[in-house]
Amino acid sequence: MDWKQTITKAINYMENNLTNNISVEDVCSEAYISSSHFQRVFSVVTDISIGDYIRNRRLSLAGLDLLLTNDKVIDVAMKYQYDTSESFSKAFTRFHGFPPSVVKKHGESLKCFDPITINIFIQGGFNMSRKIMENDKGVRLIREKFEYKHVGKLRFIGLDLANGPSEAASSVQGTIDYLSPLLYSFMNEYDVEATKYGYCFLMHHNGREWNETEILIGGYFFKEDTPVPESCIYYDVPTINIGYGIYSGDESFGGDTFDAYEFTRDQILGDKIEIPYPQAYWTAVQFIDGEPKKGQYRFGYMFGVGELK
Repeated sequence: MDWKQTITKAINYMENNLTNNISVEDVCSEAYISSSHFQRVFSVVTDISIGDYIRNRRLSLAGLDLLLTNDKVIDVAMKYQYDTSESFSKAFTRFHGFPPSVVKKHGESLKCFDPITINIFIQGGFNMSRKIMENDKGVRLIREKFEYKHVGKLRFIGLDLANGPSEAASSVQGTIDYLSPLLYSFMNEYDVEATKYGYCFLMHHNGREWNETEILIGGYFFKEDTPVPESCIYYDVPTINIGYGIYSGDESFGGDTFDAYEFTRDQILGDKIEIPYPQAYWTAVQFIDGEPKKGQYRFGYMFGVGELK
């Protein structure tokens, strides 16, 4: 097992046990390497110790729990393996800069320490660009980032989710499994930057008004001239720019992505960027981690937009 696999295995073990009583020795044992050696390797590669990683992840998640639920401080403290509310409050205050009792007043100031992933590069750690989004219905989401991108001319290929095979349209994972053998061979030859958004639900109206029947496609973005398999449909995307946000929520979020639709739309309009309607109107939901599960909602939302400033 090489060092990337070893560290990834250890990180996965920590992520799966943040609410359990685990020690640094437990993590090293999971990696099948001597404790002292693995702790040095982990610190060199990630620039953080194993103990600090566990602590930062727990306090980061604890902050979201207190913000997005009505759980008591003592219950959150016990969930993340603190013996007393006093010890939890002290650690929480050092990490976030304010005590857990006032989280709902200072939600936008919460620190967030993301899970570290090992690839060719390292990403994760403190993310100060997150924003708490709340609408007039009291629905809250964490917006991890928002940006505008020039993506060029694209073709979206996938399944008609209203009239396609029932076994494919019954779930996100079902559609992905159905499409994979059909589109896999195109992924490299016709790959574009937008393909990295992964599997999406795309909605458009063929340039008609909102009250006209929308067309919903589950699929992927490709270059504009990509061939279309016989059992698929396609949409030649009429805009070359997008506005794009990534959102996450927990058990308190019901999973209705229309809330992210509103947050994304309002950001774009507030920035005085055109959403071309109805002639070139489309939106898409990106399922970043595949099939969403209760308490594990994380997804992207994008709009086609006009000229960027």
